[in-house]
Amino acid sequence: MPRKGKGRAWEEVCDNSRDAMQQDGIAHWIRLYPPILKVGEGKKNRKGSFLAVYTGKGPPDWILLHNNLSILGDDKDCKKSPWGSYQLKKHQAEAFNKHEKQGGLACVLLRMPDRSRWIIPWKILKPLWATREKLDLQKLNEIGAFQWQKNPKFPKRPNYDWLTPLLDWYNQEVEL
Repeated sequence: MPRKGKGRAWEEVCDNSRDAMQQDGIAHWIRLYPPILKVGEGKKNRKGSFLAVYTGKGPPDWILLHNNLSILGDDKDCKKSPWGSYQLKKHQAEAFNKHEKQGGLACVLLRMPDRSRWIIPWKILKPLWATREKLDLQKLNEIGAFQWQKNPKFPKRPNYDWLTPLLDWYNQEVEL
């Protein structure tokens, strides 16, 4: 199912990072789509085509499994600073809450206008989301968000590694 809407190019960058992790055997991931109901036939000349309607709101963008840890996430692209935390929709926040209640981890992968790439765990973002806080680079640093990094095992790749810093943060949180 093709993706629509704002931030599509950023979602493709994020998909590439998850694809690289999957190819390297580090993780397994699946893109999530809004629920639909098939209501009719599609175009006869297009294989797999059908007519459908949305039956609910879309979930966060993806779910990833790494070493028995389930991570639910959404990719957000900020065109103008600051980024409004309210851009994470209520139904997505509810999905994050449910996921973490079941022992999973949830996060937002955010690209800022300067092209910097950030990881914001839901535990950090949740109180800011509740007050509809706006986040600029300074605020991201203050709240403890962290940037993507290069994976030392793959130095020629771009900064595709958001999983290592997220797991480092998660492991510190679990120890507390």
